[in-house]
Amino acid sequence: MFIAVLILPQSSFALVEKKTIQQQRNLFQLAEQAIRTKDKQQFKKLTAELEGYPVVAYLYYDELRNRLSRAKKEEIQSFLEKYKDYPFAYRLRGKWLDRLAKRKQWDDYLNFYQGRKNTRHRCLSLTARIETGRELIGINKEIALLWNTGYSQPDECDQAFELYLSTVENRDQILWERIEKAFKARRPSLARYLAKKMDPKDRELVETWYRAHRKPSAVLNQLSKSKDLPINRKIIQHALDRLARRNSLEAKEIWDKIQHKYTFNEDEKDKLNKRIALSAAYQHKAESKELLEHLPDKLKSDNAHLWLARIHLRDEDWIGLIKTINAMPEHLKKETEWEYWLARAYDQAGLSATAFSSYARLAGKSSYYGFLAADKIKTGYTITQQQASDQTTFDEPRILSKNIHLLRARELFFLERQLDARREWFQAMRKLSQEEIKQAATMASSWKWHDNAIKTVAKTPHRSDYDLRFPMPYQNLVMKNVKQHDLDPSVVYGVIRRESLFDPLAKSRAGALGLMQLMPATARKVAQSLGLKRPQQADILNIDNNIKLGTKYFRTVLNRFDKNVSLAAAAYNAGPSNVKRWLPKGESLPADQWVETVPFKETREYIQAVLAYATIFDKHLGQKVKISSRMQDVKSSY
Repeated sequence: MFIAVLILPQSSFALVEKKTIQQQRNLFQLAEQAIRTKDKQQFKKLTAELEGYPVVAYLYYDELRNRLSRAKKEEIQSFLEKYKDYPFAYRLRGKWLDRLAKRKQWDDYLNFYQGRKNTRHRCLSLTARIETGRELIGINKEIALLWNTGYSQPDECDQAFELYLSTVENRDQILWERIEKAFKARRPSLARYLAKKMDPKDRELVETWYRAHRKPSAVLNQLSKSKDLPINRKIIQHALDRLARRNSLEAKEIWDKIQHKYTFNEDEKDKLNKRIALSAAYQHKAESKELLEHLPDKLKSDNAHLWLARIHLRDEDWIGLIKTINAMPEHLKKETEWEYWLARAYDQAGLSATAFSSYARLAGKSSYYGFLAADKIKTGYTITQQQASDQTTFDEPRILSKNIHLLRARELFFLERQLDARREWFQAMRKLSQEEIKQAATMASSWKWHDNAIKTVAKTPHRSDYDLRFPMPYQNLVMKNVKQHDLDPSVVYGVIRRESLFDPLAKSRAGALGLMQLMPATARKVAQSLGLKRPQQADILNIDNNIKLGTKYFRTVLNRFDKNVSLAAAAYNAGPSNVKRWLPKGESLPADQWVETVPFKETREYIQAVLAYATIFDKHLGQKVKISSRMQDVKSSY
């Protein structure tokens, strides 16, 4: 929603002549250019014209950051105090602390530190205390909090760790404790690094543990002849846990042979038995059912109950599934997932009346299981649009005037400073009521800041504003590529919604990019198949390219699995090789049963989400498609 003039806080109206929003945004962008070209005179002129503009301080921050190496501490202190309520203040302080640390100005570092939670800065503060001799009482307790982890810590922690190791009484013990944590955290290289601080005998033990981590099967055969010592038992447990994740039945065979040779306590035996049983279930081993059923009740975690149910489901043992679901803890039985499968089991077992009542109850939900249940009883879907905020009382200028962070977030979004906009938005959310959050989500949606609107409304119980939660941006591009690759537009929109919430600049921790979250290697391979040049990161993030490459890749996996949408969605998320491993060994399985037994929770939920979202997008597109029509049976080979 655009308005003619920028709405400023009341105190700002007297400061500037009113300009249109676009005029002020244009001036802001010219000032950004002046910073890049180091045109001080132009920068000064433009910022004077922008006096009172809600985000002008971001220009002052950019300018100061560019000359941080020449700034005086008094200027930094004054700036941080003046703009302390801006998110950039935290970042500026961090950059200034880095500068002080590089100069080894440790007294100044401590004066500016202010107890930051960032690990690197915490470690530098410890270095500053060591170097200055300030606040040394209790320092080892603080260092221990950073030391006691199975993950590598920044190099800035080294000096504090050296002090810790040189002054603690139980040096070998704390080294062993961290080494054990490193192996549990699957960080064997850290364990090896720590072993360098130990004597040769202990280093050799760590090396054995390292080999057990890398090649558990080979090392277990050697360890089966070792002495019954605590360290050897720990290495055996770790190796068996690792092996079970790869080959549960081989781990069971070795465990059965050697467990009587060592004095493992009951807790250690229980953990290994449960690990082997669950791994067998994830790997779809026939023996997993018996292994899970024979676990004592105290070992039957939620996961054990769930996977025993999934085994019955995959085996189509409907009576066994009914018994297993009824034996679940109450909190599991109440989940929509198991309400649906209990109804399915009753249906398959011939108890149609009992099944019908459960299906009818579930059919009122606009969800994956609700849509499946509706198909079972041949009724329509419940997808009723309801605005998140009351449009009769919705007043954007009033909302913006009440919360400066929302106002700044809006301007930064339209200035294409997405990260800064998100930070301001995050601060705004802390002070809003549930009703105000819904109104904020509606505002973000009206600005076409779709991913933020979806995330914001998710902070409320409201789930019925389908226009807000399931927008359809980039329609011309999507429809053009959908038509070219003969794809279902609702499914493609379901993929984009699940992958990025329609954020064109989305980047995952794994490195996936853009609307359709393409891995660079995948994007390059697809581009090559289309005769396009090798794309760089910026090319992959380009909306046009991303949709073109993403839809082509989805067509590829759809073809790979004989147009089976469930399998194509699974392959898009987890890769075709994983999907191939998860195929049924014998006869075909109904798609809902196959999806439920996918070992990766992320992929299982991904498939369900894409299918449910496609059903909602069908309504937007005026299509009447049953979710079950997109769920072909899954064969044993493709």
